[in-house]
Amino acid sequence: MADERELATLEELEHGLRFGHLLMSVNRHAGFEAAAYAQALVQLLLEKEIITPEEFEEKVEAHRQHMSDSPEVMMSKAPDKYDSEGEVIIDCASRVELCLAACCSFRFYLSPQDLSERIVKWDYGNPYWVRHNDGYCVHCDRDSYACQVHDNRPYTCRAYDCRQDKRVWVDFEKRIPNPDLAKGIIPPSAPEEAESEPSGPSPASVNGKEDTAGRSQPEPTAGRARDDG
Repeated sequence: MADERELATLEELEHGLRFGHLLMSVNRHAGFEAAAYAQALVQLLLEKEIITPEEFEEKVEAHRQHMSDSPEVMMSKAPDKYDSEGEVIIDCASRVELCLAACCSFRFYLSPQDLSERIVKWDYGNPYWVRHNDGYCVHCDRDSYACQVHDNRPYTCRAYDCRQDKRVWVDFEKRIPNPDLAKGIIPPSAPEEAESEPSGPSPASVNGKEDTAGRSQPEPTAGRARDDG
């Protein structure tokens, strides 16, 4: 078992390194192209005296400062997920045949705590989003919709409250789900603010960043049960 786990870890590391090297190559080429265009444009503007060198330097410094403040990767600022104070209790097992575990199709960032545990998987192509497969979280059992890492699930999962989420329920108390769920459609929602933890994950955006992967919600099958929330 230990050897299999070590082999799986090495394969994940190799996968991550390949992605990193590919991204470095793509970024290098894009950087050269952007630099060439920018230098040509600035030179032309200066030669035609449309802008002054002083104005140009002022703008460069302002944008340099703005870019230095931007995060290089996206990561949740969630608190300790094992602190039950922020956990929302929903009777998921009795409702999953209606909601089709819609929340498990939502995408969000993992926290440093999640990454340190090395249990919840992140998407190598989109650090540090929770990893998906065919539109659902990889930890969601597609037969039962049960969470396979329930004890270690991220804070966002624990704090998410679907009761007022119109993407999931037309009326939570009356157990009326959004009819689009049966069609495999999760209605979009407005992005959250970048500096705040979301009250619930969004399928297309969380913390103000859009998902550009182009993934779509798969067509779920009704009549399944889920063992946990």
